[in-house]
Amino acid sequence: MELKDKVVLITGSSSGIGEATAYLFAKEGAKIIINSKTNTVGGKKVAKKIVEDGGNAIYLQADVSDPKQVKKLFKAIIKKYKTIDILINNAGITRTLDFFSSKKDEWIQEFNDNFFGTVLCSQEAAKIMKKKGEGKILNTASIRGLEHTGREGIMAYSAAKAAVVNFTKTLAKLLAPRIQVNAIAPGFVYTPNYDPLPKELKNKFIDNTLLKRWIKVDEIARAFVFLAKAEAITGEVMVVDAGFTLKDG
Repeated sequence: MELKDKVVLITGSSSGIGEATAYLFAKEGAKIIINSKTNTVGGKKVAKKIVEDGGNAIYLQADVSDPKQVKKLFKAIIKKYKTIDILINNAGITRTLDFFSSKKDEWIQEFNDNFFGTVLCSQEAAKIMKKKGEGKILNTASIRGLEHTGREGIMAYSAAKAAVVNFTKTLAKLLAPRIQVNAIAPGFVYTPNYDPLPKELKNKFIDNTLLKRWIKVDEIARAFVFLAKAEAITGEVMVVDAGFTLKDG
């Protein structure tokens, strides 16, 4: 699939991986829908920059874990573009959660932010894609959602991302052969969110990779572009982790 003039929704694209992915897809000529739950200022800035650089982008605010807001989001997309070609489910957040003191509501919130948004957006996108007989759904998983890689301090996040991994594979079966569904499992991707962490902990992260370095957000973006263009890949989880899972294993 060539990306020129394709309509691409990227959830959680006001910063980080989503922002970098939006810029790269825009450079490929795609029409981008920037989305965020709370960072409206950041989302509007991303859309504005794309337009100023000669691209095509709009910003639509929505909490993708809310079914009503998701339906409203897709209604706005169809009104503007008449279709959607590629969905990138990137919205999510990592929180620390103590297992012994954690409450059910906290676990539900983790799954709302890191899993159910992916489900709800995929439902709406798949309905449109099935009618026209083609489309791509790409999910942001995590190395923490892979077998043997969950981390105790972010157990709920790890469990939610494991759900994304299984959902990706199962949805690929359901929507085949005309719609492809894949995911990317990023490793330690540097964003400013890591800045407050102790230097020793950050060094430990990169020491646990084979390549001994952080992953850049644009490297994840390039992986998304690759999967969006690929025609013979579905139900796969592409691990982009600088060799962390191999070294860890």
